[in-house]
Amino acid sequence: MALFSAPEPQSLRFELPAGASRQVRLRAGAAVVCVSGRLIAIEPSSRPDLPPGGRLAPPPRLNAGETYCLAEGGWLALSAVTSAQVICLNPPGMAARAVAVLARLLHLVRGNCAPARLGAMHKISK
Repeated sequence: MALFSAPEPQSLRFELPAGASRQVRLRAGAAVVCVSGRLIAIEPSSRPDLPPGGRLAPPPRLNAGETYCLAEGGWLALSAVTSAQVICLNPPGMAARAVAVLARLLHLVRGNCAPARLGAMHKISK
């Protein structure tokens, strides 16, 4: 067993020929960008937060340059109306966010304790 798990890809780029579909698993807050062509983003029809008999909105159609954001993570089916290029952007995971926060805190702590650097201006003013 590995000590560290493999990093999850932050983005996934692929092409869909006309009429083809592909399922991708994305985290909550992910964005699907349609670079070119037209596609339909189909979320699963069964969701636990819907009341019995509740219906989902019709699946959104994305044209070139449009973005669709997922409120909840899970599987998303992308179906191309015309041939399309798609980019799926996952938000950073919890570990990446924790490392970024720690790096910012370390930078703030070091920044306040570092000696003041005068630069080249101190030579000119003397």
